[in-house]
Amino acid sequence: MRRLTATTATTLLAAIPLIGAGATPAAAGEAGSPWTPYRSSDVTVTAARSTCAFDVRISVVQDDEEYRTTQTYADGTPKEQLFRGTLVERYTNVSTGTSVVRDLSATAVFAYNRDGSPASLTSLKGPFGATMPAGSTPDTGLFVLSGKGTSVTFNADGTRSYTLGRHGTAENVCDAID
Repeated sequence: MRRLTATTATTLLAAIPLIGAGATPAAAGEAGSPWTPYRSSDVTVTAARSTCAFDVRISVVQDDEEYRTTQTYADGTPKEQLFRGTLVERYTNVSTGTSVVRDLSATAVFAYNRDGSPASLTSLKGPFGATMPAGSTPDTGLFVLSGKGTSVTFNADGTRSYTLGRHGTAENVCDAID
């Protein structure tokens, strides 16, 4: 459900976001906070960032997401947030106009490091988008990852790694719109 791109605490996917470029969670208050609406933004992911051979425009088709903080650090900053809701996005090859629509509606847990940077995003149910920049493992590209337990870990060097849950899947959207 989250798009994790380069600037997300999302991208995360958008991701994903995408920890999502152009969309980041607002400060959410204390643990057990009330559900707060969250809206993803349209974004263009450059070929260099997505590692597709072309720029990709990600457009929000439907968005009814919300989040709440479930754990905080001693200073009150979020340690863990739960995201849920509907997110449908269109991925468009900017060069050719070829596009696909993907339903990223899910429930997922976003964990943060003490400095507020993203640590991981884990699906409890449903898919999310993730930009896997050069050097990421097991692959690079613009992915839709799904399956309970599927997760993305954010590394200090800017790379990411994903692990699929028991019935998880990984689709590189670059291939679908090439």
